[in-house]
Amino acid sequence: MAEQGVDLPARWTQQSWMQDGVCHGRTALFFAPHAERPQARVRREARARLVCQTCPVIFECRRYARLHLEYGVWGGETEEERAAAGYAVPAPIGGRSRRQAIS
Repeated sequence: MAEQGVDLPARWTQQSWMQDGVCHGRTALFFAPHAERPQARVRREARARLVCQTCPVIFECRRYARLHLEYGVWGGETEEERAAAGYAVPAPIGGRSRRQAIS
């Protein structure tokens, strides 16, 4: 895919499986808003996981997020869960807040 004469890497282009995702158009559920409280994040991520469990492309989504070190909930996994599986994002969002809320 070329945009303004620049070739974009595959990560930045629409993946064929994405059109089949049940999350399509529900971005707010899968990515943390600015200054989200830890308790609200836990509830939002739980709702996102429920959506993911009904998705026909859950495994493709999870694999994509792991390979590209994505933020947010992808394929039913949070950033922290992907990090625990060995796919850590460079600067986790909310990790410190979550640990404090759980302690």
